[in-house]
Amino acid sequence: MYITNIIEGKPYYKTAQIKDLKELLHYCRSRYGDKVAFRYRNEPHSEVESKTYTQFVRDVEYFGSSLLNMGMKGCRVAIIGENRYEWVVSYLSTVNGIGVAVPLDRMLPPNEIESMLERSGAEVLVYSESFQDVAENIASNNDTVRAFICMNEKSDEILGKPRFYSFYNLLKAGQELVENGYNEYVNSQIDREAMSILLFTSGTSADSKAVMLSHKNVCADIAGLSGVVYCKPGESVLSVLPLHHTFENTCGLLFPLYLGLTISICDGLKYFSKNLAEYKPDLLVGVPLIFDKLKARMVSELKKKNLYKKVRILMALTNSLSHVGIDIRRKIYKQLLEPLGGKLRVIVTGGAAMEPQTAQWFENIGIKVYQGYGLTETSPVVAGGNDRRRKKGTCGEPLPGVAIGIAHADRRGFGEIVVKGDNVMLGYWNNPEATSEVLQDGWFHTGDLGFIDKKGLIHVTGRVKSMIVLKNGKKVFPEELESHINKLGYVKESFVWGETRKDGTVEICLKIILDKEKIASLVKSPEDDNSIRKLLDAAIKDINKLMPVYKSIKYYVFGYEELIKTTSLKIKRYVELAQIRDLLNKLATNIKNAAGKNIDKLKEMMAKSVEEY
Repeated sequence: MYITNIIEGKPYYKTAQIKDLKELLHYCRSRYGDKVAFRYRNEPHSEVESKTYTQFVRDVEYFGSSLLNMGMKGCRVAIIGENRYEWVVSYLSTVNGIGVAVPLDRMLPPNEIESMLERSGAEVLVYSESFQDVAENIASNNDTVRAFICMNEKSDEILGKPRFYSFYNLLKAGQELVENGYNEYVNSQIDREAMSILLFTSGTSADSKAVMLSHKNVCADIAGLSGVVYCKPGESVLSVLPLHHTFENTCGLLFPLYLGLTISICDGLKYFSKNLAEYKPDLLVGVPLIFDKLKARMVSELKKKNLYKKVRILMALTNSLSHVGIDIRRKIYKQLLEPLGGKLRVIVTGGAAMEPQTAQWFENIGIKVYQGYGLTETSPVVAGGNDRRRKKGTCGEPLPGVAIGIAHADRRGFGEIVVKGDNVMLGYWNNPEATSEVLQDGWFHTGDLGFIDKKGLIHVTGRVKSMIVLKNGKKVFPEELESHINKLGYVKESFVWGETRKDGTVEICLKIILDKEKIASLVKSPEDDNSIRKLLDAAIKDINKLMPVYKSIKYYVFGYEELIKTTSLKIKRYVELAQIRDLLNKLATNIKNAAGKNIDKLKEMMAKSVEEY
């Protein structure tokens, strides 16, 4: 058999079985009715509003009833905008009795939004006010979209325009319908195995795939998470990541609803610190970059007060005490916890690997860190650290109901991670070829490389597509090298790729993004390229000593402009590589000649030469 080392997750807690998301809402209303489901602001500086579970479920039924009464049964409803209460209501109203929800990335350019509406066959667009111009432009070119619904309360100016509606007017109309006995939406039946959510993966509209998920898929993931992670009803989670992303959608929205938590909606990343202090979350879901920045801010404050070394010594002591059952960390580090709201006890992270040092920092001050692993195609979580088992540098163990194995493992047990379970997608929309590539014999092939250790913990080492294959057949994982580079205190992030010479030799290349403030403390000036080059030469030489010769970094460039990322903060590797190669081609040079240079200045040189020409 080509799949080996198969392990299956087991639950630690008994959980109520939810067959679909409509049943989830009924469960929430009956169990948590008067508890606060959501806290949010309509504007960053306005008063905080709240909705109980009973009010929230009623709003879902009111809005759904209004859409159904408009003749939208069976429609695909696209939703775009910042995280907000109306987004959630629109989403759950759609999947629980209207048709298929199509969450869209709000960072997409207008032409790609229009393209995805066409590709998905959306007949309704629910949007926030910031997309008013985009919506009107689409309306002038697209006759397929039957209704454009603005989420904001201040949307009276759209009334009177053909096909344009106000969310709150429709909500009010739905309330009147229900109160007058209209129950078609409330009584509608759910096909739990049919497509109910269509999610576009990262990439341009031309090459992105659309993942088809069902109620069964998502509810299997909620059940799996609740079998290994416990929270008390009434605890709070701060919703930070974009809701269109399946990690936030499942872990930051649906799973907390199932547990009866209060979901506080962040006003935006620039208000993140303020929201932490005022909403005081018990649970925080995010990508590693968020927690890296939180840690860096805390360390910086300690160093300013000359307390960092003392705290590090104290951490060694309090950790030793915790190992013998005396856990006083949250009391000792109360002042460090205050900027995080004071109550934060669990961090759930995914989307990329968290640096072990970052995870250890939060564990040191009494916050549990659960590293999760999954993909959009798996609804998304398939494994993670949990209440009983977690280990830094691993992705924990499979969720209950999920089986994980390694395909085509080598002698060390390294191979492609494959997944089986009810949380695995139906397939890719209108793309049977891509579906058949990843769904084989009941197993989903993730495209991630890794292994399962003797304790049944999962290790992810890199992506199949980003893996660099050398002329001699040896393999190099960029993520491993980037991890070493990113540990340098003056490095923000890095990007590793392989450049092939004419003779077929593959050379490992690197782009380093420096922290300007930290570099300024080490050299005369951030513009002092010669001193920076000496610093980097020495650092890379030391890193190469840690590696087998075939993994050695051959050439590097550096700069200060951040790498291009998706909205889930993953590096767009193909875009970065294309831009680097395009720049070198236009300058009629190669990476060998550009090695050790400031790539930002190379771009300026290119722009200047174009202007002069």
